[in-house]
Amino acid sequence: SSSASASASASSPSVELAPGDALSGEMSTADAAAVLVEALRRPESVNATFSAAPRSSSSPPPAAAAGLDDEWLKLVGPEIYRRPLEAVTPHEAASWLREFARQLLRPGQGLPTPVTVADLPDGVLLRFVTTGYGYDSYEKEEARGAEDKWAEGGERARGNPDGALRLLAESEPSARLRVARAEMAPGTLVKETSEELLLRRLAKGIDELEAAARRSR
Repeated sequence: SSSASASASASSPSVELAPGDALSGEMSTADAAAVLVEALRRPESVNATFSAAPRSSSSPPPAAAAGLDDEWLKLVGPEIYRRPLEAVTPHEAASWLREFARQLLRPGQGLPTPVTVADLPDGVLLRFVTTGYGYDSYEKEEARGAEDKWAEGGERARGNPDGALRLLAESEPSARLRVARAEMAPGTLVKETSEELLLRRLAKGIDELEAAARRSR
């Protein structure tokens, strides 16, 4: 039946979604219809702009058990980064993400938009703030011990929250790392420059982490 065909297409790994208009390509009528039906019933698509296309050969392989559920997850936030974890476990990656985030609080290591840091069970939350900076003056910081700086790092930035990023190391539906926007209230501006810099550092850091893990085996 046509409904059965649409259901099969809706769970097919041959289709991928992306926030915005990042994707293009010719889709079959069945796949296009299935995506449209799903968009009408899924909460992830409410107020979301997205594109759909046949899955590219360069895209990470889909998680078979998740079907298109995992594709629609990209619209929550929305997601801005995803990569598989191959040489480290999600637990190891989550610990590394927390250390990585706290490096952004060090003088000279921050992003163009200041952040605060809050740990999550599977990673870390970076909250952008509109004013202030994550550290006091150099002299004041030197007077405090290194342990105090790291312990209080998540509370040091001052200002009004202005959007956030969730950096997550997940084990389901497959071992991977994801970054998604969060706390995007109406009127919150995307911090494009800070996001681009963060993702470059993140990709480089994960590459180095996994390379080190492979060498140690």
